[in-house]
Amino acid sequence: MPEDMKNIADDSERLAPACQKALGDTSKALKAFAFYPENHPLRRQIFDSAYQSMAALAAMGRISLIVQRGGFAIAGSQSVIETNPMTKALAQELFARELQRITIQPELSLADFSALLSILAVAPQKIAEEGGVGEMLAKAGVTTVTVNQIDVTAVFTKKTAGQPEQDATEEGAVGDEEREPEPEPETVTAQSGAAPQAEPGIDQILAALADEKDESRYRQLTRLLLKKALPLKLEGNFDRLYVVFLRLIPQLADPARSAACREAALEVLEQLCLGEMAEHLLDHLEDVDFPQKEEICRILKLGGGGVAEAIARRLAATGSRASRKALGTALVRMGTAAQPQVLPLLKDGRIAVVQMAVAILGEIGTRDAVRALTVTLQHPDQRVRMESIRSLARIGGMEATGVVLSLIQAEDEAAAVQAITWLGNCRNHAALEPLLQLVARRDLMGKLQVLKKEALRAIGRIGDRRALDPLFRLVRRRHLIAPARRLEQKLSAIEAIAALGGEQARVFLQEISAGGGELARPAQVVLEAMQHRGDEHE
Repeated sequence: MPEDMKNIADDSERLAPACQKALGDTSKALKAFAFYPENHPLRRQIFDSAYQSMAALAAMGRISLIVQRGGFAIAGSQSVIETNPMTKALAQELFARELQRITIQPELSLADFSALLSILAVAPQKIAEEGGVGEMLAKAGVTTVTVNQIDVTAVFTKKTAGQPEQDATEEGAVGDEEREPEPEPETVTAQSGAAPQAEPGIDQILAALADEKDESRYRQLTRLLLKKALPLKLEGNFDRLYVVFLRLIPQLADPARSAACREAALEVLEQLCLGEMAEHLLDHLEDVDFPQKEEICRILKLGGGGVAEAIARRLAATGSRASRKALGTALVRMGTAAQPQVLPLLKDGRIAVVQMAVAILGEIGTRDAVRALTVTLQHPDQRVRMESIRSLARIGGMEATGVVLSLIQAEDEAAAVQAITWLGNCRNHAALEPLLQLVARRDLMGKLQVLKKEALRAIGRIGDRRALDPLFRLVRRRHLIAPARRLEQKLSAIEAIAALGGEQARVFLQEISAGGGELARPAQVVLEAMQHRGDEHE
């Protein structure tokens, strides 16, 4: 590991706060450059403060920051830069000037930092006319700040330096020394001594892959595609890679292809999708005006655990509700592969992040998350507790259902009602018997009235006709104590019977409607509703 990167790793606990301060101060300085005249004392004061913060950050080692639409990420680090109004404003200014990465050298000079701010203060259109920020920095002789550049040597020398193959793969390297030898990348020699032919381009390779069925040739073509596409990733040509993804994905869903061919295509997609390409896709996903969010989710779904980690990190950093929703949808689409990255979010200090993580786990629906969601049932915020109930009910199964059913006995009526509601919404048949027991429980003081009515509605939504006989008995039973309260329960039971439907329910409701009394009219109304929706006879 290079010494400067080692220093950053050693200072990982201080890295994110230092980045946040340096970026916030830089944002203020950039505004000062645009607002105050050149010799104004406040402009100089704000600039000096920003330089000191950035120089202190650079002293920790060479640092490379990935620019996102609403914030920043630290390349090669798990540390999260929390977004605040200042860092978000700076990120938006850099994003508008087509900056995707900014790298600060430890030797950052005052002159170079001043030149950087002067260039960033120029309007985006003027910067584009001048060839971009990178070109303007070069013309200004700036050497301690670079933009939109990746250390290609570091990416491709990890394996030769003895690092594990997995690490190299995460940076986009092609690493599998046990694979078959690849064709010579520069030229393809024709038979019969003909002159060498130029290597096919990406479009030609993709066209050949679409027609190729032989596993060996298909794997060779995918290796060649990866070799051609990796430079696009390193150059930051993400829009071109996006087109590659769109043409490659249909082959992953082609049932006519062998599992080996689909696996080879998936390996290419996973390697190209990691790192800055994932950040680029997430920028589009968070853009409310971007029309192809479905395609973005399809690509991210195939990106594997590394992409799931990037999405979870972005979700934890964003302050936008719309962004959290879009990122949460992407994680749900990834399914069980995303769960290891979502679980740590349950310990986040922000309620909105925890609530979103709980909802994601419920949508993914794996029973491995039950224990963690049981813990969030005790969260101090009611919104998180309610979301936890919903997610456990959605997951279902013996363990999750048992946890939700235990809430019916709790003193918290709101939690009990939520538990009953979601057991019904999720049509949880395992909850039928406990709900019937709740309805039949003695309650002279009427403390369970709200829960009993909600339980009857849930029984109707569950749709298990084994509940019909107990409901019939409830409706027929005569009560001398609290007749008004009992009437409410009977009306809820009649609605549940109608929801369960079937010939047995129809005959019973016809009997009640013909018998006169206070239940006759309600029974007739639900009977007509049954006929309108066309319930089938048993």
